[in-house]
Amino acid sequence: MKIRVLALSLLFVFACGAPLAGQVPQDQITSTDAVIGPNDGVTIVALGADDLSKTWRVSSTGELTLPMVGKIHAAGMTTAKLELELTARLKHFIRDPQVTAYISEFRSTSITVEGGVDKPGRFQTEGQKTLLGILMMAGGTKSPGETLKITRQSEYGPIPLPGARKDLAGQYSTIELPVRDAMDPSTPAANLIMQPEDVVSVSIEQRLVFIMGEVNRPGAVELVTKDSISIVQVLAVAGGMTKIAAPGKTAILRRDSEGRYDPAGSVDLKKILAGKSEDKLLIAGDIIVVPTSNAKFYLQSIAMSAATSGVTSGFFILSKY
Repeated sequence: MKIRVLALSLLFVFACGAPLAGQVPQDQITSTDAVIGPNDGVTIVALGADDLSKTWRVSSTGELTLPMVGKIHAAGMTTAKLELELTARLKHFIRDPQVTAYISEFRSTSITVEGGVDKPGRFQTEGQKTLLGILMMAGGTKSPGETLKITRQSEYGPIPLPGARKDLAGQYSTIELPVRDAMDPSTPAANLIMQPEDVVSVSIEQRLVFIMGEVNRPGAVELVTKDSISIVQVLAVAGGMTKIAAPGKTAILRRDSEGRYDPAGSVDLKKILAGKSEDKLLIAGDIIVVPTSNAKFYLQSIAMSAATSGVTSGFFILSKY
């Protein structure tokens, strides 16, 4: 009887042109990391289970309703996990079941890209797409901040990158990534496989270092590709100091954790330019104040302005760095 069942299974496989267990057409999605989603076409080949061995459509709610094994919530499963689940259930009917499953048809995937990209919006895609590929579809990043955030529904599993975390309700998985990593084809971040309904939010906050007071061109330097810039570089972009500057009392203001500006120290620009003092590195949000002899007036007025207006209004971008 077992021989007859096996023979009938083999006849079914050859008649239908389907592969034997463990054999998958080269043009199909064979990766065991491929994640099944709603409306996908999933082909199952199980020796000894003719009724099961065919292509099945995942429902819009993510369910597969199959003969012998019943209903399985397949959305969010990898094909390898589905094979294990089918094998476990078939053991009640078949001795030593052999099962292969693969995604034979990807559904249309909707992914949202918002924020600092050239063409934000909702994108319908076919097949697997990487984070870098989706950003390219959105026209690439455009004057971005330093990070982007990915939000993924929990039914598609956690985002498989270090630093991903779930929200308190367990409904979403999120991660923040440096934009430069997402745009570098050699990084795991850029090659992250996107899932249906993923949301990619590219920060739009400009990373600026400000210089004001007694310089020839007060304004800001935008940090685009770097995380820091030296005082000398910012001063050079600002055209140097005026004749009435008091470089020995130059102040640096820096934001605290609550966004308020406080003095972070003072430097002597004259000594730095002469090579007698070490140059300092500035980070996004820092303010350099080059005063006249009335330094107290400068510090009070600038700190108050920064705390109330966010500093950025009325400033020219002198350079991008």
